[in-house]
Amino acid sequence: MTGSVTLAPNATAPVSPRLGSVAAAAISAALLGANVLSYGFTVLAARVLAPATYGELAALMGLLLVGAVPSAGLQTAVALHLGRACGRPDVRGLHAAALVTALGVGAAGLLAVAPVMHLLHLPDAAAVCWLALLLIPHTVIGGYQGILQGRGSYRGLSVITAGFGLAKPLGGAAGLLLGGTPTAALAGMALGGCAGAVIGWVGCGRPGVQRGMREPARSVLRASGALLGFVVLLNLDLLLARHYLPAAAAGEYAVASLFAKIAFWLPQGVGVVLLPRLADPEQRRRTLPSALALVAGVGTVVALATAALGSRALPLVGGAAYGAELGSASWLFAVLGTLLAVAQLLVYSGIAAADRVAVAAVWTAAVAECAVATALAGAGLLTVTTLAVTAVAVASVVVGAGLVRALPGGRRTRSGTVIAQRD
Repeated sequence: MTGSVTLAPNATAPVSPRLGSVAAAAISAALLGANVLSYGFTVLAARVLAPATYGELAALMGLLLVGAVPSAGLQTAVALHLGRACGRPDVRGLHAAALVTALGVGAAGLLAVAPVMHLLHLPDAAAVCWLALLLIPHTVIGGYQGILQGRGSYRGLSVITAGFGLAKPLGGAAGLLLGGTPTAALAGMALGGCAGAVIGWVGCGRPGVQRGMREPARSVLRASGALLGFVVLLNLDLLLARHYLPAAAAGEYAVASLFAKIAFWLPQGVGVVLLPRLADPEQRRRTLPSALALVAGVGTVVALATAALGSRALPLVGGAAYGAELGSASWLFAVLGTLLAVAQLLVYSGIAAADRVAVAAVWTAAVAECAVATALAGAGLLTVTTLAVTAVAVASVVVGAGLVRALPGGRRTRSGTVIAQRD
């Protein structure tokens, strides 16, 4: 790899179209189930916690998604390594790389406790510490998924994806109901994540460890850098809301962002099926337009449904405590989620084509969103609505730039290979 993410289920032995469809459907179902459970956890948290404390938890969950980027990079690197190997290679060195990467991510998280507390105005260091500990199983599970991905063990990949996706939010829900605080919820998620990682280890055949992990570790760094930009953009507005808005307003923004998550999550199965095909330039040109139309169509339905609910949308999800500032504008968040889902396909298309401009555009958009939000805050104009409008405008620019690059006759780049990022 040279500056791009390369991954794919088809990095292993060829799979028949029928088996490939079954595998894609199974993995899509596992991802959908995990996302539904995560959505259920966020709705429960919005009901149990007060707006200010829910805003705290939502901001930390946004950081979790950013901290989970090395997991996606690890999955990418491990799957590629096994895809290039002949026969059934020894995975103990890859397992060692996964464990070392996970411990490194956890240590980095602990070092970041004080800055995160200052940035997000958090009253309790324990919540951030539990988040850092959660990153360890969250990272190592990416290694187990990469092993199964590289071996072509799609059934096993579906099982451990579903297992981790079940254990983490169930642990979080248990902690939330027992402790009633963001710290208790994150402690439960950390314990549930550890249980999910054990499921992944067993599903991979209980691999041991050995030396020989230097090259996989380098690949992890390259892949993670390529994936980080989009994850930052995906969660940036929530972090900006927590930093700049009053606690109650940040909580309302966090609840409204659930509509963005719904619009973003619902069409994820499209990306799972499409992404391996993006490796081939001809298939990419043929399938990308219809996939973009399908994702946009799903998001449009969510946005129209949210608009039809009007001012009832936010109280329906979070309860009567929410909706005072946003009013009937919840549909803005559904539009934002739709744009980000479209942008994700365009970014992965750029990665598949080794188009470094596509990746750089996402980082540029994230910087621009920070600059605009900071300027609005300095002028006293930043509200729940203006921040949402800013995020929608930035996502629109990313989509527009991606469409220009993806149009026939645009800049041609060499082919690469891609797999779907785990959420």
